[in-house]
Amino acid sequence: MTESFPSSARDQTLLRRVNELSVLAAVRGRAPRPLREISDTTGLSWRTTQVVAEILHTHGWLVETEADDGSGGRRAVGRPARRYRFRAEAGHVVGLDVGAHQVQVFVADLDATIVGSHRTEVSPADDAERRLASVERTLRAALTGAGLEPQDVWAAAMGASGVVGPDGTVTASALLPGWAGLNPGKALGALLRCGVEVANDANLAALAERWRGHRAQTMIYVLAGVRLGTGLVIGGQLHRGAAGAAGEIGALREIGWHDAAERLAAAAVGVGPVADRADAARQVFQAARDADPDALAAVDRFVADVARGVTAMVLTIDPDLVVLGGGFAYAADLLVPRLTAELAATCLHTPQVQASELGDDAVALGALRLALDTVDQRMTSLDSNTALTPAVIRGW
Repeated sequence: MTESFPSSARDQTLLRRVNELSVLAAVRGRAPRPLREISDTTGLSWRTTQVVAEILHTHGWLVETEADDGSGGRRAVGRPARRYRFRAEAGHVVGLDVGAHQVQVFVADLDATIVGSHRTEVSPADDAERRLASVERTLRAALTGAGLEPQDVWAAAMGASGVVGPDGTVTASALLPGWAGLNPGKALGALLRCGVEVANDANLAALAERWRGHRAQTMIYVLAGVRLGTGLVIGGQLHRGAAGAAGEIGALREIGWHDAAERLAAAAVGVGPVADRADAARQVFQAARDADPDALAAVDRFVADVARGVTAMVLTIDPDLVVLGGGFAYAADLLVPRLTAELAATCLHTPQVQASELGDDAVALGALRLALDTVDQRMTSLDSNTALTPAVIRGW
């Protein structure tokens, strides 16, 4: 960054905000740093860096710490160089994954360090009211475990099955009873006293993979489980489309995604008692590992179903990577090589196919990232005439 010298009061306030954000970016997510390092990173003069750091310290964004001068406890000559760290504990965000079988909540500080979490098993048959009650209980337990109150949360995001419109309303959901037409974020907003953004679960899983898993610039995330869905990352950015329906290729029934898992689970007949489709599929996958011919044939059919939709998307966006995640990711040893072979048979360019690195945490982590992005957007879009303080960002 190159310093300039504005000629008007308006320019001065704008430059001050730019400098504040630059210093915050230089210390956020790092160990305490001396002013000289911050100055070198930002390109600001040492004096400007000092002034900005003192302002941010006064506002509650930075904490001044004593430097380790290497004296081994002996008294050093002169005043040690001042070091500053970002006060990540100033605020917190929440990420929620509301699925058919579980509700998961992560609580993190502003450096994305998870400070609390809780998971609750739920029934696929639960109606919307019962499921939302489970979400609220899980959220309260996660906050309690982190030693926080609902008012300590600055932003939250939730992953939900189905198509989610721009206003957070679930416009279609075949998996969760009573979910279509509901805006679950509004139900939690009153408890948290902050906005709760709702997004499709596969999209959030893709966002999480881009953040903490596979960092491909263009990627298709396949949420493979008792239902199939996809999330898209294009040019390093989550792509949701005009109405939040991007990647919903399963709506084309000719592809066969609507009953692919059901047909896979049907092969479990004769291999033992099953509780539901997820349990049945697990038995089929295990039987396939044991070389049962019927189970192997069922897995081949399932992968062929998955490949029809994924192939169409690969031919459309030409991704670097296809990530296989979701409830069936534990069977990646069976699914990944078969899916790779199916894509290679048709696609002009065959992307890598890899299992998710995030497991069951992908959706909740993606929601956490979305909530952190919300806080970041508040900070960067705040009017430069308004003081950049934690209280202002929290109360947005």
